[in-house]
Amino acid sequence: MLPIIIIPYVIAKIGPDGFGVVSVAQVVMMFFATIADYGFNLTATREASVNRENSYILSKIFFTVLATKFFICILLFGLLLFGMLFIPLIKANAVLYLLAFVSVIGQSFLTNWLFQGIEKMRLVMYISLIARSIFIALVIVFIKDKDDSIYFIFFMGVGNLFAGLLSIIVAFKVLRLRRVIPRWRDIISELRKGWHIAMSNLSVSIYMYANILILRIFTNDAIVGYYSVAERVIFAARQILSVYFQSIYPQVCQLAIKSKDELSHYFLKYYRPFLLTVLAGCIFLFIASEPVVALFLKERNTVSADYLRILSIVPFIVCLNIPSYQVLIAHNEKKTLLTIFTLGTIVNIGLSLLLIPMMGALGTTYTVVITEFLITTSLILAMVRNQKIRVRFVN
Repeated sequence: MLPIIIIPYVIAKIGPDGFGVVSVAQVVMMFFATIADYGFNLTATREASVNRENSYILSKIFFTVLATKFFICILLFGLLLFGMLFIPLIKANAVLYLLAFVSVIGQSFLTNWLFQGIEKMRLVMYISLIARSIFIALVIVFIKDKDDSIYFIFFMGVGNLFAGLLSIIVAFKVLRLRRVIPRWRDIISELRKGWHIAMSNLSVSIYMYANILILRIFTNDAIVGYYSVAERVIFAARQILSVYFQSIYPQVCQLAIKSKDELSHYFLKYYRPFLLTVLAGCIFLFIASEPVVALFLKERNTVSADYLRILSIVPFIVCLNIPSYQVLIAHNEKKTLLTIFTLGTIVNIGLSLLLIPMMGALGTTYTVVITEFLITTSLILAMVRNQKIRVRFVN
């Protein structure tokens, strides 16, 4: 939540159009970070949860994941250099993208997946708070005008990099990890095992963020900036969903192995209240869209408020698929997930190319809502139709 607090300050300093340029670069870095993560936030979390009592296996997972992420980062940096040479949008803002890549490195160093797997969520919270506090401090001290916009994503990366190194030190001290040198075949094995989840996560990132790139192609930086304000509010809400997802995921993995009845009881007890809370939050965003957007923009805030009003239903739609998504992952239904998210990505891009030229940013908002509804419906149906894994999560 902390990064969104700083957005009004940033927009006041660099303007909506400058924020639009930064938002496009951040989308590219989010794609890179998703690839570098390679689905370890799910696969490695699951492995850590199952092997939490075995120090050697936990140490091996830890070092293999870090080595695999480092290898992927090297490949991604080469891809970025290629883009700086041949892609006009990146070439025109080469310094911005080069500095922004630090955010990908910083994200790769974070070991939240490990602490989530062993259910030490307080450590994740403290480390994340440190990263965001460093980011906010750097932004306030150094971003003073439009020319300083190139440092926004860089400062986010610096915060993550510091927090990542700290998390590695904490992991050694708290978990007493052994030093296990990962073999090349271990890295290849991780790449093979995580392929379907990695591609599923990339599909999710594409349908979540590619809309901004397509919107920029058909409009301009200012429109992207106004839309991005509404999107950031929804993104903050989705971060709450993400925290909830990650906090219950290790327990879901454990219960999925034991008993469907226990898992159903767990969802009925802990999921329904959260779902109702999210619904209440979405209703609030719909009603109070103008005051919320006014916190970020001094002018033309009614435009962004219209976008936020349409997008306000998205967190509730996404929250509806949390149980089915987790059950499918816990039962290793990787191909099913990849199929669903690939379909969602194709529909999303198709709708974006159809609606954005006609409706601008409004077309983007409708595309997001329709895509999320399709994804959620598909995930629920995939779980319900599979009697071996079907569980109840609402009455």
